[in-house]
Amino acid sequence: MWLDVSSRTRLSLIIVHLFVLFVQRFCRAVQAKGNPYAVIMVSSARTSTNNPLRSQENVTLWCQAEDRGAVAEIKSAVFIRKRDGVVLKAEINSDHKRAYHHFGLAVVTDSGNYVCRLTTTNGLSVSGSHQVFVRPVVLADLGHFEPRKNDPFSFDGNGVTVVRSSSAEITCPVIAFPTPRFSWTKDGKEFTTKDDRVNIKSDGKILINQVSDTDKGVYECTATNEYIVNGRTEAHQVVLARVLRVKSELAWLWPLLVIIIIILLLLVVIIFGECRTRRNQQKLLEAED
Repeated sequence: MWLDVSSRTRLSLIIVHLFVLFVQRFCRAVQAKGNPYAVIMVSSARTSTNNPLRSQENVTLWCQAEDRGAVAEIKSAVFIRKRDGVVLKAEINSDHKRAYHHFGLAVVTDSGNYVCRLTTTNGLSVSGSHQVFVRPVVLADLGHFEPRKNDPFSFDGNGVTVVRSSSAEITCPVIAFPTPRFSWTKDGKEFTTKDDRVNIKSDGKILINQVSDTDKGVYECTATNEYIVNGRTEAHQVVLARVLRVKSELAWLWPLLVIIIIILLLLVVIIFGECRTRRNQQKLLEAED
C-alpha cells in the first residue's frame, strides 16, 4: 500500500536520523585530541642559519585517540611537518594513552603546521592538526642588522647602494608563523605608490626599476602576525630600516681616476729619482776627470 505524503516524510526523517547516528557512532567515533598549538617564546628578534634563535621554554606537541569518549591505547604514532613532509619521532607514554614530540628549546624554524598520526591497538587510524607559532624575527643570513637601543624587536639594517637607472631590491627577510603581513614607510611616511617602476610585493620586498635620485631614502618595513593564545588574539611585530643610496652612472670613474693619479705620481717619483741618480753619476765622472 502506498504511503501518504506525511508518512513518507516521517519515514525519511527517521532514515536520516538513523544515518546520522550511524555516522556519529562509527565514522566519527575515533578522534584525535591534543594541544592544538604551541608557542616559541623569544626574547629578541634576530636569527641566522649558523646562530639560530631558540625558544626560552621547552616546546612540546601531544595528541591522543579518543573512541566514543574513552582514550584508546596507541600502537604507533608519528608527527609530520606539513611544509616539507619531514617525519618527527613520537614518544608514547607508559600507559600507551598519549604520544608526544619534544622539541626541547625549539628554533624559530620549527614553527609551522604539523599533523599527528596515530594507530590504535585495535587497528583504527586517526590524525590531528597542530600549529607552532612564532612572532616575526629578522633573518640575518644576508645582511647585518643591529638592534636599536632599548628595543630588541627593532633593527637598523645594512644599506642598499645602486647605480642610477639600474634596478634596486629592498628586502625585509623575516621568519614568522602565521605568515606576517608587511607595511612600509619611506623617510617616516607611509610608502604607497602607483609608479609602474615600483613593485611592493607581499613577501616583504620592494623592487624598483630605473632607479632615480628621488628613490633614495630610509625604507622601514614592519612585519606583523597574529595568533590566538588562551582565547585571546596576540599581535606581534618586528621593524627593520634600510637606507637606499643612489650613485651616478659615472661613479665608477672616481676610483679609476684615483688609481690613474696614483700611478702617474709613482711614475713622476721614479723618473725624478732616475734623473737625480744620473746627474749624481755625471758629477762623479766629471770630478774624476
